[in-house]
Amino acid sequence: MSYQRLRGVSKTTTIILSIVVVLVVVGAIIYMTRTSKPTEATPTQTPPSSTQPPSPAKTTAASSAPSSPSPTTASTAKKKTIVIYASLSEMTGADPSTEFSNSILWMCLVYEPLLWYDPLKDEFIPALAVKWESNENGTIWTFYLRKGVKFHDGTPLTAEAVKASIERTIALGQGAAFIWDPVEKIEVIDDYTIRFYLKYPAALDKIAASAYGAWIFSPKIVEYAGAKNLTDPKVAEWFNAGHDAGSGPYKLVKWDPENEVVLEKNPDWWGWKLKDYPLASPNAPDVFIVKIVKDAVTQERLLLTGDIHIAQYVPLEDVEKLKNNPNVQVVIKPSFQNLLMLINTKKPPLDNVLVRRAIAHAIPYEDIVKIARAGLARVASGPIPYGMWGHFEDLRYEYNITLAKELLAKAGYPNGIDRTLLLVYTAGDIYEKRTAEVIKASLAKIGIKVEIRPMSWEEQWSLAQSGWENPEAAQDLFIFYWWPTYITPFDFLYNMFHSDSKIFNLCYYENPEFNKLIEEAVTLEASNREKALELYHKAQKILYEDVPAIPLWDSMDIRVAVKGIGNLDKAINPAYPTVIFAQVLDVSGLQQG
Repeated sequence: MSYQRLRGVSKTTTIILSIVVVLVVVGAIIYMTRTSKPTEATPTQTPPSSTQPPSPAKTTAASSAPSSPSPTTASTAKKKTIVIYASLSEMTGADPSTEFSNSILWMCLVYEPLLWYDPLKDEFIPALAVKWESNENGTIWTFYLRKGVKFHDGTPLTAEAVKASIERTIALGQGAAFIWDPVEKIEVIDDYTIRFYLKYPAALDKIAASAYGAWIFSPKIVEYAGAKNLTDPKVAEWFNAGHDAGSGPYKLVKWDPENEVVLEKNPDWWGWKLKDYPLASPNAPDVFIVKIVKDAVTQERLLLTGDIHIAQYVPLEDVEKLKNNPNVQVVIKPSFQNLLMLINTKKPPLDNVLVRRAIAHAIPYEDIVKIARAGLARVASGPIPYGMWGHFEDLRYEYNITLAKELLAKAGYPNGIDRTLLLVYTAGDIYEKRTAEVIKASLAKIGIKVEIRPMSWEEQWSLAQSGWENPEAAQDLFIFYWWPTYITPFDFLYNMFHSDSKIFNLCYYENPEFNKLIEEAVTLEASNREKALELYHKAQKILYEDVPAIPLWDSMDIRVAVKGIGNLDKAINPAYPTVIFAQVLDVSGLQQG
């Protein structure tokens, strides 16, 4: 902790005040230690696997002091309000340029983009930019920055800092750097104006509001890391040791990614000073702790005993019971995460489209939703989740065993397939496990035998990556989650189905007509959304006919919290999955132990 200087007081008074300060600090430490004690969880269920590959960034479990400690005085030494949020997943990297997985949970509180986006209202919320504009066809974008913003290290926000942050992300080319592919040049007009020149039209406002790869950070990290430049590996090492250089409402003060991450309120954040800013609450928690609890059952138990305040996951079969508990609240909101089954289109007999269609019609989708998700999901219609721009309701496969058998017979397999298909899923994910079991039982009805193999995400990923070079050695069926990098159908359609996307196209699917449609559609998003939507629909109809993957269900976002947490529904945004925007919470009614 650091303290403001005490002026105009005697030496004796200063000593007395110093003793008081020490006692307060010791008391606070004891309190926080007792309140945030490690939970004992017996892992019986692990979280949904990340859609991204294992992070290339080095992850160091370390406790670090704040980059710029929060100022406090003896006169303001009130008890801090603490909110503990249980995450099912351990955190991954801490580098804002390359992180593309679970650390989004806290990164949205420490760093800021130029804009935030609310997809349910289809509106933008100003963040580091207060105003923005583009030319008619969306190839030149100008952003006007918020004045008076400082990074946690005290460095002022300028257009140069924005340029340096985005150019570092582009240069490293990791994580979600691909979102900036349209950018040809970034020009600093003045300290608070920055202009982007694009190679082709794009909705740069949505890109600037991305959940990954759009964070702005202090340019002084080169100095702190003892690096030569921003792309020097020493900078990534500095970030991943648990340091932050953001401008957001919270500072990273403890980085122990396998156990807990501790954030402390940034009293100098510009958002606290604005009247009626939609992403700021005057009663936000002083400390926000992300505690790793790898079991939904344990999260529920800790919530009910008051050892945590918000559970990311509870057993879905308990949700109705929890709704009737007067001590907790259940918030259910749309989610843009969905589950698909990717099919190895290069491996016989799955290289036959009639076999793939037979499988699509042999899956009991309603049963899967009831059994795997306790009814708390929607049967999927196409690869774009329900409620998101680009979703269509005419892409749902009919469950029809008779039709499935007919299709299989037309494909040359009237008595079923003479080999066993390998279906892989992430070990410990109870939703994937239940889904896989229903699929296995149903495909047996049309003469298709399935081996279900649970694997660690790393093993599953490694096997799937071999498919482009050796499809015969890869799995047949791959159960797989996806959620958006930023809100565009292109993110789903390109990553999973474009022939150039060798990382995530684990169907090994190639269709030039499909590629052309989505490539044209994405260039029209900024200038002709209606035409873009028409092209996205045509592309998805091709997928519907070719069946390189079978969308299974679209998730619902379910969070359970103690009653004293206010504004929880406002703190959840499907564009930023797993995130609780802690600066929006109201903890004035929360009883602290």
